[in-house]
Amino acid sequence: MNEDIIENDSMAAFNTKQNSKEMENTVAAENFVIYCKSYHKDLKSFERLFMSYNRFNRDNIKFFLSIPAADFELFKKFDSDNVKVITDESFAGMYLETENHPKHSMGYVNQQICKLAFFETGYAKNYFCVDSDAQFIRDFYLKDFMADENTPYTVLIQDKELSCEKFYRRFTKTRSAYIKQIFKEIGLNDRRYRTCQGMQVLNSKVLRSFKEEYMTVKGYSYKDLIKISPLEFTWYNAWFQKCKLVPEMAVEPFFKTFHSRVEYIFARFRCIKFENYTKEYIGMVLNGNWKRPVKYYKDPNVFHKVIYFVLRKIL
Repeated sequence: MNEDIIENDSMAAFNTKQNSKEMENTVAAENFVIYCKSYHKDLKSFERLFMSYNRFNRDNIKFFLSIPAADFELFKKFDSDNVKVITDESFAGMYLETENHPKHSMGYVNQQICKLAFFETGYAKNYFCVDSDAQFIRDFYLKDFMADENTPYTVLIQDKELSCEKFYRRFTKTRSAYIKQIFKEIGLNDRRYRTCQGMQVLNSKVLRSFKEEYMTVKGYSYKDLIKISPLEFTWYNAWFQKCKLVPEMAVEPFFKTFHSRVEYIFARFRCIKFENYTKEYIGMVLNGNWKRPVKYYKDPNVFHKVIYFVLRKIL
C-alpha cells in the first residue's frame, strides 16, 4: 500500500479521535436534539425539512446537521443559534467507507455509520434521527420524544401490516432475514423481532454500551456491522432491548412514512386528509427516491372522493 495513503489514513483517524475528545470535553451535552445526515443531492428536500422545523419547533429544540466536507459550502447557510452544521469527517472520519460495496453504495453505508456514530460528538444524550425527505407537520415539543428527562420514547414495532402490502412484499423477505441476523449476532432471543424503519430516538448511553461491550469485544467496526446487516436502527434497537440500560417506553412511529408512490396514491383514494395525519403523527416522509417525487401530501380531490363513494356503494 502507498505510504502516503497510510499516513493520510492515520492522520484522519488521529484527527477524528482528537475532534471527538475536544467536543466531549468542551461542549455541554444537550439532553435531546434532532439530528439529520444529508448531502448535496438532498439539498432541496432538506430545505423543506428545515422550514418545517423552524415553523413547528415549539420547545426550541436544537438541530444538528452533518454533511460531507465537500458539501459544507452548500449547507453552511443553515447554521444558526439553533442549528449547527458539522461535517461527517469531523466525528466519523476514521469510520467512513471509501469505496462502493457490491450491494450498497458508499453513501448508503456512510449515512448509516454517521447515525450510529453521532453520539461520539458528545453533543447530545439523546438524538432523534430524521431524514432529509421528512417534514414536520404539526407543532412538536420535547414531551413528544421524551417520557421524562432521562427516558426517550423508542419506536419498537413488528411491521406486520406493512409486510402484507403487495408493494412492500418483495422487500419483506430480505429485510426479515437481515433483522433475524442482527438478533442472532447480538444474542437477543426474542421472536417478536421488534425494530423500526427509521426516525428513531437514539440514546448515547445505549450506543456507548453497544460500542464498548459488543463492537469492541467482537472486534467490529461500524463498516463491519453494515456488511453483516445494513439496518442501522435494528442494530440499535436489538442492543437497546438486550442491555436494558434505559427503561423501555415503546411507541408507534413518530412519522407517517410513505414507502412507495402506490401507498401514497391509495391513501388519497381512501380519502385520508392531511389533517388526519397531523392528529396522529409529528411528521411525514414522502420517499425522495420516487421517479416522480412528491413534495407535499395533497388532499383527496373530487375524483378520489367519487371513486371512494362508488366503491362503498358497490361493495
